Amino acid sequence: MEVLRMKNTKFIEEAKLHPSRIYNRPQDVLRDRRLNDVDRLEILTSWERTVRESEGRAETADQPGRLGDVVQARQEVEERVTSSTGGRASAAHGTSRH
Repeated sequence: MEVLRMKNTKFIEEAKLHPSRIYNRPQDVLRDRRLNDVDRLEILTSWERTVRESEGRAETADQPGRLGDVVQARQEVEERVTSSTGGRASAAHGTSRH
């Protein structure tokens, strides 16, 4: 069981660093049962940051809807996290609402 948990932890860390290498679409993050909502939020926040940083570059020119898909998926998870934490998402993810 410990080996499985370690593999899962390494997988999650890799997904947080390079989400588009692991997932084809942001919705795939939402469907991945290996993740909890906090992990999903961190992965999607990282993905959003990467897409925003690469906007206008040639490698993203063929993906016009990608940012919108990532933002929509992130907001969906953010709402679940916010409602499950009594109205506060983790400030560490830059998602705190006041």
